[in-house]
Amino acid sequence: MESKFTNKELEQFSSLLEDAPALCLLNISNGINPLEEVLNDKIAKNDGSIVTKKLDDISCQRFRLKTREFEYCVLYDMIESCSDINKFIKACYHSLENSAFIIIIEPKSNNNISDIIELLDICEFRVANNIDIFEDYNLIMAKKLHMWGNGL
Repeated sequence: MESKFTNKELEQFSSLLEDAPALCLLNISNGINPLEEVLNDKIAKNDGSIVTKKLDDISCQRFRLKTREFEYCVLYDMIESCSDINKFIKACYHSLENSAFIIIIEPKSNNNISDIIELLDICEFRVANNIDIFEDYNLIMAKKLHMWGNGL
């Protein structure tokens, strides 16, 4: 499969994910995620693990994970696919370790950056930023801060 992204975009995306021993990453999309190869390479480099889920609206509603399991949660083209996105993002929040990151990648054509940032704030993520890496996609990255808001 040919990537939707240039090598430079893929390198910049990879640089957002800090190297750490036994890195644990959650990768969720509603279909094919062209960033999977980059994510798998990062995990291999750090002797870590990755959980990849392909979710539709029904599986979004039943989405459950263990708490504080992941350092990163990457959501690729998911926001429009989930009818109860608040509940879904809160489930992602609880699956992240303290001081972990959520990365949301959505097509720019959805024109929903401010909605995503507001959603992340409601779900207790902090320092949400739109990082301009991809030509056709927005990348919003936010942090779960220990003892802030929900705390867990």
